[in-house]
Amino acid sequence: MEKRWTPQSAVSKADQYVSDVNVPSMKIDLGEREELDFSSLMNADTKKLELFLTVYGGYKAHLERELADIASKKNAYEAAFDEAYSSAIFKLAEEREMVGKKKLTREEVRGAAFGAYDELKEMRKTVIEYETVHTRIEGLLKAYSSGFQTVSRIVALRTYKERDYA
Repeated sequence: MEKRWTPQSAVSKADQYVSDVNVPSMKIDLGEREELDFSSLMNADTKKLELFLTVYGGYKAHLERELADIASKKNAYEAAFDEAYSSAIFKLAEEREMVGKKKLTREEVRGAAFGAYDELKEMRKTVIEYETVHTRIEGLLKAYSSGFQTVSRIVALRTYKERDYA
């Protein structure tokens, strides 16, 4: 008998594939977090700018990896939900047709499917949770990316000015 497919099995296969790529994972010690005040950026010396670039770049990379991880899980659960939902509405339509009942509207079909199959509701909740986490991580990534780009521009401008005056 074939093992039943689940979104978790898709995620496990993806984890195994990434492991087989044989690239060392990025390790970030989140215990010793640097707290950098973005408003002090204008007056930061070279050492402080290096720290900003290192911290912002490191967290940007970390968030990119996290975002990819969340997106893969979200996509697996979305696919599972879509398949389960399609099967559920097909079964409901078939059952209604067999007893001679009229077809339901799109909204009624959705309500009937969620009413008849609790696991469908749970799967949809999981998708919504992953979508929410994805949006939050994406926002953090954009903030760190903008911060990193801003610091990079400041370094470039200072380097350019120093070269002009030399």
